[in-house]
Amino acid sequence: MNIIGKIIKLTKPYWPQILISIVLGLAVSGITAAIAWAVKPALDEIFADKKYEYLKFFPAAVFFLFSLKGILNYAQSFLMKAAGIKLVRDTRNRLYSHVLNLPIGYFNKESSGVIISRIMYDADVLSGLMSNVIKAFVLEVPTIIFLLCLAFYRRWDLTLMTLSVLPFIAYSTRKIGKDVRKKRKEAQRKLSFLTQKVGESILGIRIIKIFNRGKTRADNFIDENQRYYRELLKVERYKEFTKLVTEIVTGLGIAVILWYGGNMVVKGIITTGDFASILVAIYMIFFPTRKIGEAYTSLQEIRASIDRVDTLLNVGPEESGNIKLDEFKDSLKFEKVSFAYPGRKNFVLKDLTLEIKRGEIIAIVGQSGMGKSTLIDLIPGFHKPSTGAITIDGIDINIVDIRSLRELIGIVSQDIILFNDTVKENIAFGKQGVTDNEIIEAAKLSYADEFINEFPEKYDTAIGERGLKLSGGQKQRIAIARAILKNPPILILDEATSSLDSVSESIVQKALEKVMKGRTTIVIAHRLSTIKNADRIVILDKGKITDIGTHEQLISRNDVYMKLYSAFSFS
Repeated sequence: MNIIGKIIKLTKPYWPQILISIVLGLAVSGITAAIAWAVKPALDEIFADKKYEYLKFFPAAVFFLFSLKGILNYAQSFLMKAAGIKLVRDTRNRLYSHVLNLPIGYFNKESSGVIISRIMYDADVLSGLMSNVIKAFVLEVPTIIFLLCLAFYRRWDLTLMTLSVLPFIAYSTRKIGKDVRKKRKEAQRKLSFLTQKVGESILGIRIIKIFNRGKTRADNFIDENQRYYRELLKVERYKEFTKLVTEIVTGLGIAVILWYGGNMVVKGIITTGDFASILVAIYMIFFPTRKIGEAYTSLQEIRASIDRVDTLLNVGPEESGNIKLDEFKDSLKFEKVSFAYPGRKNFVLKDLTLEIKRGEIIAIVGQSGMGKSTLIDLIPGFHKPSTGAITIDGIDINIVDIRSLRELIGIVSQDIILFNDTVKENIAFGKQGVTDNEIIEAAKLSYADEFINEFPEKYDTAIGERGLKLSGGQKQRIAIARAILKNPPILILDEATSSLDSVSESIVQKALEKVMKGRTTIVIAHRLSTIKNADRIVILDKGKITDIGTHEQLISRNDVYMKLYSAFSFS
């Protein structure tokens, strides 16, 4: 789709406002032409013919025309700016909603800085599409047409001679506009990188401080910011050069009309009023012409943002089937499942077959990098199997409605994600429309209620970004409360206690034992003490299931399991 088609598609919801603006713009253009027209009778009749009785009406007429033009211009400009702000609002909403529906794989290959930059910066740039570009064409093009008609009517040869310089403006604007778009794209790419750097530094501030890398990070940021600054400087230099060329050409055009037209007045070919009217009209033509040149340059900047927004919107949402699941009745099966990440040849999981019955506690163990986390990511559809199938109650999850599938699943992991909100809201995130009593009950079951009530604001306490105001054990218990509130039939515990001290682990373990009762639970852990009581333990090695059994069975027959057990000295 070309840029015109993209602009039409983007602005379609705001056409009513644009049409009103066009009508107002035509009125403003007509008044501008009327002001230029009035110069001739004012000079010829009032001053040349000495009809001074009209002098008392002329200033009032001029004041009225300028006031009316100002009012209409205000209304037209406000409408376009309001439409621009709406465009930014709606585009941001659309981008944010779209991002939330993208597959997990997209976030593995695209940086957060790029995504944030497109939602925040690129969407914001689009406001200029209405307030600068479309406004300029709506308002200035009719003005140029009206003034050209007037100038040609007064003296076509003089007008044509003066306008012969306009192609220079068009050529220079078009050529420089291409450079502006290229440099703007590069600047936006560097801004995305800067955004990512800032986000990483804020989230990793403890690591930066403990390793005394503040200056290193700052120097690196300063270097990258300097590169961004240089790209922006190039953009502004090209834009200002366009204005310079326009000013020079405008001066040349006015000089031509002063020289040639002035000689015509001296020779008596045209009247002073004709000359002044043409001069005013031509001068007024160059002003909107300059505006259109600037709008074209702005369009090239905006075009870079439109392209980036389109790139994001063109990423397809995660796939979802149509079959809705209301409950989990029987079993979850992996049927000869293999998986490789997109763009990689090596399989993380290989020909994996496993059946998990309802109410069963399954533990998955193995060394790091053996595919345990990848396996559980397949269950809620974060990734799709490369080959084979995963079924729930005999239905392939690829044809299941993804939202209904995830309603059946709860996850508590080592990497706890909490939001910069209150304790209550973070627990309530597990289920919509819950009461305060339900939130408190879930917190009690997870042993979170005891420390929450120690806060001055209790459940209304803000926990900071990613729960930075909480300890590791406190964050974990809030995450468990969130899972309890959801009350899913399938629970996934991914390294849920591996980063905790022994006291916190003991409390969290008690909470987990409560939440595991009566649920199908899949446990992944380095600490084998958390999975000794599992119904079955699955040993995963290099993406393959090498053995399945109870703790007693495996400890007596499997060397890999015995080594894992001995390494952590669990009793």
